Amino acid sequence: MGLILLLAVSVSLDVLGIGVAYAVSGIRIPWNTRIVISGINTVLTLGFILAGQKLGMLIPEYWFRASGGGILVILGSRTLWNALGDNATVDYDRDDSHTLEPLEGIVLGLTLALDGACAGLGICDMGAAACLFPLLTGSASLAFLSLGARVSCNLRRLNGVAGAVLIILGVIRFFYG
Repeated sequence: MGLILLLAVSVSLDVLGIGVAYAVSGIRIPWNTRIVISGINTVLTLGFILAGQKLGMLIPEYWFRASGGGILVILGSRTLWNALGDNATVDYDRDDSHTLEPLEGIVLGLTLALDGACAGLGICDMGAAACLFPLLTGSASLAFLSLGARVSCNLRRLNGVAGAVLIILGVIRFFYG
């Protein structure tokens, strides 16, 4: 359970960065948009876990576990690379209203949900614990978007730590299941 919680927090830290970036830019993310983003995260992650469980019936356990660890290492490497680089935040506020409306939040939600969905695919064979993962990532994204609206700091180092944690979790998963 602790591994699942740590993984959910790690893949959701970029959501905190987005929340801060939008707050600093003066763009509000209202509750209804936060719920849309969180819901998309939950549903997409659950879908990937269910698809992975079906796929797991066709692939030998060792290869499935190893590929899950590989996915986490790749995801962590990408997160770490992004934290070390100079990446600008994409502006999803298409109507320049300085409020991210729910329809604008759908695209942002899909983008932010990809990390959790890929991680869900990497842990889908962990049984009942994997089924908690979508709820934890959805809750973490809602909490981090809300916190991000109130915090104004540079979270690049925190995302770097998240990337390193994902790499470590992937290596552990690869070798020890």
